[in-house]
Amino acid sequence: MDQDLKRENNKSVFLLMAAALTCSALIQIDMAFFTRLADLAFLGGGSLLLSVVLLMLANLIPNDVKHKLIFLRVKNELPACRIHALCMKEPRIEYENLLSRWPDIFEIDIDEATRNSRWYQKIYKTVKEKDEVRQAHRNFLLYRDSFSGLLIITLVAIAGYLTGELPVIGQIKPAVIYIQIGFLILALIAARVSGNRFVVNAVVAA
Repeated sequence: MDQDLKRENNKSVFLLMAAALTCSALIQIDMAFFTRLADLAFLGGGSLLLSVVLLMLANLIPNDVKHKLIFLRVKNELPACRIHALCMKEPRIEYENLLSRWPDIFEIDIDEATRNSRWYQKIYKTVKEKDEVRQAHRNFLLYRDSFSGLLIITLVAIAGYLTGELPVIGQIKPAVIYIQIGFLILALIAARVSGNRFVVNAVVAA
């Protein structure tokens, strides 16, 4: 299912990265350069081509690495490891009902890795085809993979800035780095929020 959702998201991830690259290119290159339609076409074509490469690179990053970066945890990074805490804050859920139905998931003192595994087997797998769960899962994968691509762009921009003068484009402007960091932070927040919502939606659906 993950692969199907990722394929559905590829176009959206591609467009998000193309937008980030185009914004950076407009800042980096003197706007006086774009006096002809051909120059604008060159900019757009270059951004699209780089987005294809970045999409492939983002897909090569292991999922567990992406999750560790997004949730800023080295171990037990997936949000289902903390599903009890997330559900305590969820107004759609009566926590006492969860304790009575799935005590082996929602008791406070359960190991995080065990909690994640039981959530997956006993809750998620029973509702994974429901629309609200599938859409929440798709959103999480979209922002997770977008974050990975934007991280690559940001790191390359910083490396270019530290390198100094580059052929054709010259010195990377600080504004380029700032805008990429802005895109990156937004993607990070969206990925974390959608990841948490995904696991909670599965509980609600179940």
